[in-house]
Amino acid sequence: MRAIILILLMFSGYTYASCENIKDDDQRNYCRAQESGSGCDNIKNDDMRNACRGETTGSGCDNIHDNDQRNLCNAKQSGNGCDNIKNDDMRNACKGETGGSGCDNIRDDDQRNLCKAKQNGHGCDNIKNDDVRNQCKAVAQ
Repeated sequence: MRAIILILLMFSGYTYASCENIKDDDQRNYCRAQESGSGCDNIKNDDMRNACRGETTGSGCDNIHDNDQRNLCNAKQSGNGCDNIKNDDMRNACKGETGGSGCDNIRDDDQRNLCKAKQNGHGCDNIKNDDVRNQCKAVAQ
């Protein structure tokens, strides 16, 4: 479950205001890179670093080893392709982010609330995980 949360966090939009509140070094560096458009090289995890490059420079998705993460990265760039993701929660989060539907089908409470907050701007206080809640507050502002 932690891996799914990490994957969903790394593909979610961040704003700098909450970056410093994220405990995980790679997630915090990803957040900073999202805000500044550079700094992906500070991320130690290969797939996360390549996803960061995919979002900040438009290239890097094809270097992601994990199929679901690679498909998510490509779907975020193109706006479609979520159905190629095998993990149910990740696929539904992708649909929620790219097409506006799917959030209600996410089984994980924190990820469902994050997805909904991205759509309607509220609900972050219902998230139990500190890093996910901090990221949510940045997205929902």
